Amino acid sequence: MKKIIYTVLILISFVCFGQDSLKVSSCGKDLKTFYLNMDVLHKWQSGQHINWLTGEPDNPNAVSGIRTHCSAFVAAACERRGIYILRPPEHRQELLANAQFKWLNTEQASDFGWHRINKNILYEAQQRANEGYVVVVCAQNQDVHKPGHIALVMPSDLSKEQIQENGPVLIQSSTKNSVDGLFRNSFRHHIINWDSSTDEVIFYYNDKKACIDN
Repeated sequence: MKKIIYTVLILISFVCFGQDSLKVSSCGKDLKTFYLNMDVLHKWQSGQHINWLTGEPDNPNAVSGIRTHCSAFVAAACERRGIYILRPPEHRQELLANAQFKWLNTEQASDFGWHRINKNILYEAQQRANEGYVVVVCAQNQDVHKPGHIALVMPSDLSKEQIQENGPVLIQSSTKNSVDGLFRNSFRHHIINWDSSTDEVIFYYNDKKACIDN
């Protein structure tokens, strides 16, 4: 009898751990492949003026609009998925992330399928991405003359503990572009207090899913 009880407890523990660990679905794998194929490690590079949609340099003589291109990369990814987020020409590339932060809180954004994640935010953001939904995380700079930051949540297998420690995995254009950045590191300049980080940044997912899980 003791052996049976012990076996049952082990199985229960395994099930509970499985529920806490997030795995990437088939749709999530498709989304991850899509993101990687955008080749952000070589495009949307800081220090050069770029075509917002392709990420390719388009003006070697430019002296403005050459810093970083996080918002252009997100806009391009959404455009290729058939999803609208504020982008050129409706807003210039400069300070676009700040404008996207404001726009995501509007009724227009809701009409385009964007929904704010308000509960279990870090876990839910990673879970949605793993299911194949486009998820963005955005921070507005309190100084309107300085850029904010925006990134996409990358589908990734993570445990609940890993998410609690560092937040979701991100793909982003920044000072140094990355496909596996940690939220806690990537948004460190916008997070005043890690325990209340969701007060400084917002997570949204779009309800337009491009595939159906097998």
